[in-house]
Amino acid sequence: MKFVALSLIASASAFAPSAQLSRTSALNQHIGSGGMADTRNPEASVNEDPRKSISAAPSFEEYLKQRAAQDGAPAAAAPVAAAPAAATGTGGDVLSTLQSLQGPGEVWGADGIAVGKEESDLRGYDNFGKFFDLIQSTGVAAELQGAGPFTIFAPTDPAIASYETMRGPVDARVVKMHIVPGLISSADVSSADLTSLGGEKLTYRYAVRKNFVNDAIIGEKTFGPYSDYPIDVACSNGVIHGVGLCFAM
Repeated sequence: MKFVALSLIASASAFAPSAQLSRTSALNQHIGSGGMADTRNPEASVNEDPRKSISAAPSFEEYLKQRAAQDGAPAAAAPVAAAPAAATGTGGDVLSTLQSLQGPGEVWGADGIAVGKEESDLRGYDNFGKFFDLIQSTGVAAELQGAGPFTIFAPTDPAIASYETMRGPVDARVVKMHIVPGLISSADVSSADLTSLGGEKLTYRYAVRKNFVNDAIIGEKTFGPYSDYPIDVACSNGVIHGVGLCFAM
């Protein structure tokens, strides 16, 4: 009986498909958090073989702006991606310019549905009035008189409101964290000395193709066709960059 059983097993195995070892192409790839091969590469690269070159993909915000431009352009016209222009200052000093500077345009988003607005409709502009008032009330304005130059990383009104809700009142130390002696353009922020007016060293990092200072994006894009966070706003005694996060968070 044992002989018959072994014979049957041997016969069955002769007709079974042979096992083959398969080599997955994911072995040499980074495995993402979902367990699948992560093929994302946000950095552009140029190869001598053009077929292997990788073009820099636009961010989601940039894609929305390009799409909005296409919708408003004639069908036959090819869209041209233009570099973002620096915001135009009033020609005054950093304080007078900050007082009237227009911030980024914000859309209604999901909140607009309840009031009969489209999600992409303009809700308003996040300006810098709160930060301007804090510069005055904390006495920091006196230190911004004169030739400078000064670089102001100005938080928007919602950024100040978020800090006050989570951390409490904004004092002179927090205000000074957003002011750096010297003239620093957005293009030079990665290599500049980011020591604040109060003597604190700010932290720069580069991630997801964006420049961050103390976790705030420099040159942040908004959704829709409206204005982005202003950067490189030229003033008579410095420059202003708008940011959407308080540096002391």
